[in-house]
Amino acid sequence: MQCFQTQENHNMQQLTLFPESTPVLPVTYYPEFLTTQEANELYQHCLHLQWQQNQIRMLGKTTDVPRLECLYGDKGCNYFYSKSVLLKPLPWTEKLAELRDRIIAFTGYSFRIVIGNQYRTGSDSIAWHSDTDSSMGLDPAIASISLGGVRKFQIKPIGGSATDFWLEHGSLLLMHPGCQSTHLHQVPKTNKVVWTRINLTFRPHTGGR
Repeated sequence: MQCFQTQENHNMQQLTLFPESTPVLPVTYYPEFLTTQEANELYQHCLHLQWQQNQIRMLGKTTDVPRLECLYGDKGCNYFYSKSVLLKPLPWTEKLAELRDRIIAFTGYSFRIVIGNQYRTGSDSIAWHSDTDSSMGLDPAIASISLGGVRKFQIKPIGGSATDFWLEHGSLLLMHPGCQSTHLHQVPKTNKVVWTRINLTFRPHTGGR
């Protein structure tokens, strides 16, 4: 069983990464939202979710999405992105539902689906984008849990320069309402050897049950 260690002495506090002169980003990072034991157990659980290799159509060509994906959530809450990929939710597992409820209580935002992304190697990635599917409603909050290997996450204002986060095992990155309208984000490829990373993004949804 692969176990991961988080950095010590954060005590679930918000991590301040920027000097006072740097504009405040519409995100909050909690490096130890989960304990190491909780994160390890959740990682093992997520390895056995029903991952799928989806295909995306871009510039007239169909190609594999450079990561594995899955969707769990309330009945009828489908998710469509890039005008070519449709995800249909599987029923919540007990552990995912417990995590959803914990994040709702912590953040005060409501979430009805969770999209899983599995980055198997440094070649798996997601390019610059914003999450603007209309099914999430206007200016959604998105809560992102990271498990396993640490990967770089970049966020930038549209037309601006990027700020880097290194998302740790068991961390929570909260993208506040309005972030998707003003900023782009990505997980870039890397040539470094990295452990498999699993990312769980909890999102609202306007669809029925």
